[in-house]
Amino acid sequence: MRILVTGASGFIGSGLVAALAEAGHEVSALMRPSASSEFLKGIKYTRLAGDLSDQESMVRACLNMDAIYHVAGLTSARNKEEFFKYNAEATKNLAHAAIKSGSIKKFIFVSSLAAAGPSIGLSPRSESESDLPVSLYGESKLRAELYLDELKGKLNFISIRPPMVYGPRDKNVFLFFKTIQKQWMPILPSKTPTGHKYYSAIHVDDLITALVAALDAPEEDFINGERFFVTDGQIYTYERIMNVIAQELKVKPFKVKIPGALVNTMASLGSIAGKAMNKNFALNRDKLNELTPDYWICSSQKSYDHFKFKPKYTMESGVPQTVAWYKVNGWL
Repeated sequence: MRILVTGASGFIGSGLVAALAEAGHEVSALMRPSASSEFLKGIKYTRLAGDLSDQESMVRACLNMDAIYHVAGLTSARNKEEFFKYNAEATKNLAHAAIKSGSIKKFIFVSSLAAAGPSIGLSPRSESESDLPVSLYGESKLRAELYLDELKGKLNFISIRPPMVYGPRDKNVFLFFKTIQKQWMPILPSKTPTGHKYYSAIHVDDLITALVAALDAPEEDFINGERFFVTDGQIYTYERIMNVIAQELKVKPFKVKIPGALVNTMASLGSIAGKAMNKNFALNRDKLNELTPDYWICSSQKSYDHFKFKPKYTMESGVPQTVAWYKVNGWL
């Protein structure tokens, strides 16, 4: 099958290109001229010059393709306009290019649990629940999904909603590893009866396995534009995640409880400084909207049933593999 992948130079996209090529597909990657091919060395693929803001280049890239994996997007941005331009509008433009090409049979969009929002208590979110995103990132991903919904009957698509994704090449959850390596563990405030915050997660290799398997999902899933959560089936406390990382790094970090008032102040300062300097800081008011909820958990039973895949990793087995990669590549 001839497959186009966006976001191919990134954390998830590069692994997906490798897996698709290994499975025997003819893979093309839509990449900006400036995009790095560092993670794509030794992989058989065709690089297509283009940009998700350039409609003409997207139409050219889609020609003669059978399927598209749309992985590209921003997880952080300076403002709402930037999030919506690159996450929502770009998805809409690519979808229209796919329709115009006349050859795309399946469109797989990598969205996020953030598009749905946090869960209520320890009951994992299901795909049938109403979406209530709490951040601009989540809103932009949901807006992208809604754009796709408007194209039912013209484009066959599904949306994959992973929660926290970690593993080799990741730079986001990697910040946890760096913090633990410095021998301190910030404990965020929680309002749960246990005092814990709860998360779903998935190792990048398992996510890629699910994405490849999704290509063979029942035809009616694509026609109906179904949404799927994909996790490793575990529910993790924040402390469990951090302790697994600490154990693998062989350190005993100092636990520091961060008062809610301090987190609020730091987030406000991050937003003010970001606006003044036209930069995006790791902690700002919008990011605080994602940090505040205590339950980010979802059920992937639907994806297990439809994609017929079984996750290989839990944090206890995935973190050691991830740390090994970070060390070999000089990140830790």
